[in-house]
Amino acid sequence: MQLLKKTGLTAAAILFLILLAGWLFIKVAAARNATVYAQQWNERGTCVIKTLVPHYGTGVPQNIVRAFSTSNFFRVYHKDGTLLESTEWVLDMHEDGILDHARWGQNRAIYPTDLGYEGWTLPECA
Repeated sequence: MQLLKKTGLTAAAILFLILLAGWLFIKVAAARNATVYAQQWNERGTCVIKTLVPHYGTGVPQNIVRAFSTSNFFRVYHKDGTLLESTEWVLDMHEDGILDHARWGQNRAIYPTDLGYEGWTLPECA
């Protein structure tokens, strides 16, 4: 009986790890293939905030990941191409950049969410 319990727990752990690895693979591929929907430079021209739409692909696994993910995400880049901030892996908030784009305001990168607006103050962009 103990062997059966250990085998069941091991099988469940392996299945969980396979599902997690698949989810991560789909999320990374969707972000890598994302297209820029909108972008805005700050007033000084030192940083740009981009609204990106991920491409999850087709198929049941991709549709499951899409159902539990946001329809877009935001990245802030320095003018030299360095990624400064991203909402790509923020899992507790849903971004809403299709109806309202990310923008700059009072030296902050501001982006819309389902709960209002969030943002970053970035010294590199000031």
